[in-house]
Amino acid sequence: MKIAYIIPKPSNTGPILVVLELVKEMSRHGHNCTVYHFDKGDEIIFPCQTQQISFFQKINFDHFDVIHTHGLRPDCYIFLHKPLKSKTLFITTLHNYIIPDFSYQYNKFIAYTIGNLWMLGIRRHDKIVTLSKDAMKYYQRRLPLQKLTYAYNTRSLPQSESIDEQTRQKILQFKKDSFILGVNAALTDRKGIDQIIKALKKLANYKLIIIGDGKSKIPLENLSVTEQVSERVLFLGYKKDAYRFLPFYDLFILPSRNEGFGLTLLESALYKKNVVCSRIPIFEELCPQGEVTFFELENISSLVKAIQTASQSPDLGNKLYQRYIQSFSPNVFYKRYNQIYNSKLPKLAY
Repeated sequence: MKIAYIIPKPSNTGPILVVLELVKEMSRHGHNCTVYHFDKGDEIIFPCQTQQISFFQKINFDHFDVIHTHGLRPDCYIFLHKPLKSKTLFITTLHNYIIPDFSYQYNKFIAYTIGNLWMLGIRRHDKIVTLSKDAMKYYQRRLPLQKLTYAYNTRSLPQSESIDEQTRQKILQFKKDSFILGVNAALTDRKGIDQIIKALKKLANYKLIIIGDGKSKIPLENLSVTEQVSERVLFLGYKKDAYRFLPFYDLFILPSRNEGFGLTLLESALYKKNVVCSRIPIFEELCPQGEVTFFELENISSLVKAIQTASQSPDLGNKLYQRYIQSFSPNVFYKRYNQIYNSKLPKLAY
């Protein structure tokens, strides 16, 4: 099977990491993959042929069995260039809940307008993949049901990689005899990291390490001062391959207010880390049998209790790892997408 992936840029972001996993698994099973991208970037190296194209440069769709897009611009590219009749299967993966996600970046009018235009445009695709049953349910009210399906993500990691010695010593000096909470995330309001900083006031022997950067960094730093816990919060900024810091955490926290999937949950599973998650639908679906400890959003007392409970649950990380093997392994991921790629639907013209 010949598969083309179209992405905005080879950047170190969740959707592009999913494409990397797709390329690795499809190539490993003998399929021929090509990645097309609009912008230059070298953060992610794909083990296949890659080519930079312009938005108005049409590729030869007939050369491929599957065209798989990821993101707004790639989806618009297909809306513009897809022929009325084609034997090629056109697929998109939606990595988020479009309108709620945009609402954290723009005002409601812009979020609603762009979101609905995006969803109108992807109706030209033959198949629309969401990341969960919950997301599929969300989109059923907005997109053709016969085109919708879902596939869970995967994550594979080279666990032999380590961090530099200077950073390692900085972490160890910060940790001392404390219990370390860890967060690897883009620093935005949607990620909910402010809740952890507020919870620290009630967690005397706990400290927090934050890996990531973003528009919320300065507000979070100011909040740690206001809450009088700044000496127990270590901001390390953006780090490529942030999963390398997982061995230094006693507990990983996912306090998101909204999340498309949560690849860091899978990374934590591979390291068999105990995890605390906000009780939002996606995390409840991914971990339905006590694999993580949940807390109620915006309820700091609930978060404190969840952290204390997870700190005293030695088997939690092993349960999460078993859940990963069962539902999120590369093999499960490959089988699901291979099934989707082979689901030839009648082509409809729009």
